[in-house]
Amino acid sequence: MISNQFVFRGNQTIGAAAAEQDGQYLSDCFIDTGILSILLDCEDHRCILVGRTGAGKSALVSQLNVDNEHVIPILPDSLSLSYISNSNVINFFTEAGVNLSLFYKLLWRHVFVVEILRERFKINSEQQKQNFFLSIWSSVTRSRKHEMALKYLQEWGDSFWRETDYRVQEVTSKLEKDLRGAANLSFLENSKLDFSAARKLTKEQREEVIHRGQEVVSKVQIQELNLIVDFLDEILLADRQKKYYIVIDKLDEEWVENKLRFKLIRGLIETSLEFTRLKNVKVIIAIRNDLLDRVYRFTRGEGFQEEKYRTSSLDLIWSKSDLVEVLDRRVNKLVKSQYTKKKVTHNDLMRPVHLEGGKSERAIEYMLKRTLLRPRDLIQYFNMCIALSDGKPMVDASTLVNAEGNYSRDRFRALLDEWIGVYPNMGLLAQILRTREPIFRIHSVSRIEIEEICLQAASSIDAVEGEDLDAANKVVDAQVKAEDYRRELFLLFYKVSLVGIKTNDAMPVSWSYLGGPSVSIAEVEDRSKVFIHPMFWRHFGILSGQKYKM
Repeated sequence: MISNQFVFRGNQTIGAAAAEQDGQYLSDCFIDTGILSILLDCEDHRCILVGRTGAGKSALVSQLNVDNEHVIPILPDSLSLSYISNSNVINFFTEAGVNLSLFYKLLWRHVFVVEILRERFKINSEQQKQNFFLSIWSSVTRSRKHEMALKYLQEWGDSFWRETDYRVQEVTSKLEKDLRGAANLSFLENSKLDFSAARKLTKEQREEVIHRGQEVVSKVQIQELNLIVDFLDEILLADRQKKYYIVIDKLDEEWVENKLRFKLIRGLIETSLEFTRLKNVKVIIAIRNDLLDRVYRFTRGEGFQEEKYRTSSLDLIWSKSDLVEVLDRRVNKLVKSQYTKKKVTHNDLMRPVHLEGGKSERAIEYMLKRTLLRPRDLIQYFNMCIALSDGKPMVDASTLVNAEGNYSRDRFRALLDEWIGVYPNMGLLAQILRTREPIFRIHSVSRIEIEEICLQAASSIDAVEGEDLDAANKVVDAQVKAEDYRRELFLLFYKVSLVGIKTNDAMPVSWSYLGGPSVSIAEVEDRSKVFIHPMFWRHFGILSGQKYKM
């Protein structure tokens, strides 16, 4: 007992699930697992922060602002990138087959250069812009390389003090104008440039459009921008003591349609890696695992080297001890300021859980087994325990177990939200896990059960077009055997961490959220064992789960 006065209040929490709503706790209770120092090191090329929802990406991004003066946040939805997706001219050439990847890199590079210059020279008005140019022209040692860089700055200088979204539209408008000029083809005279016009092109017409469009894209001012990047490094950012960080988060939100979003993110990643040659500038990208995988999958083409990008990634994975420290710091902040001067931990507020067979388990171990080892999971679980402990000085075993029901349902809904872009019908297909044993072999799920779940998903009014529904429809239409689809279905559940898989009796259980080598479809056998994650036992009505040891 920490104090005779302390009791929980049902409206208390140890913080919010989202970092942007967690200001009260985030700064005081932040835990650095070593990743922050890597992100702050401009000489370390690892700049892509990869993690699942709730792993703490946004918390790290927020912490970057602490004690770092020159942090430049860029939110994708503030860039007016929808202007590109709504451009009929760009849509026409994209649909015709013109590769615009060079333009997307130009766009990001232009945005980054201008943002760094604005931050370095405080260019926030027309007068400040003029002062900047006067200073640069008079002080820079003249050379052909420097003069070409300065020419580029001067050409785009009128927009330096404008908002970032204006500059995106400005660069895009210039490309539109150049492409429209290239589209002066006799067979297009009476046609509107858009998707439909591109789809009507003959093979010969398409080849000519691609040739002309690719010529325009190839002439974009990449050389000048390369010189600008060198110019930044050699002269404008010569003070190596000042570090500049460009941070891009919220890429998983719907800031533009998916097809274009993947291409823009690919261009963003490539551009951020190019900026690693600047000695005191770093572009940091925070992105979810599933979104990054889709970017690589949908933009893979000639010359693509995924390994190059993977080596520049930082996977955000938590140890159990670090997660316990996250919980203890937040518990301490909740209790200490009001009731005691002593340090308070979870051990002071929680009682062990008694399991079947007379055994007991520490409350924190019980909770950790029901997380995907992410801070958000643990914080949400403890908050739900507080809500059921109103007026009590401790979270007792019955409260912990009772809170688990709401927590399990909440985490399953969160999992569906996390993966809706890839598997929008997972909630329908996952019903096949209801009331099963926590461990079972794949072949114990019968052909009839597989066919029924596929039919239910295909005929549901809640079904959404997606890869998972297409696969289920093939079973319904007898294009794919139920036994073959069964392995694919459980591999899907494995990828999202609903289940772990023990491919054969000689291998350990593999969980996708723990990192390490993933399981492939070739490794999944009918006799492979499936382990439903304890986080979801209560949601699926698995009552015998208490016997199961992780």
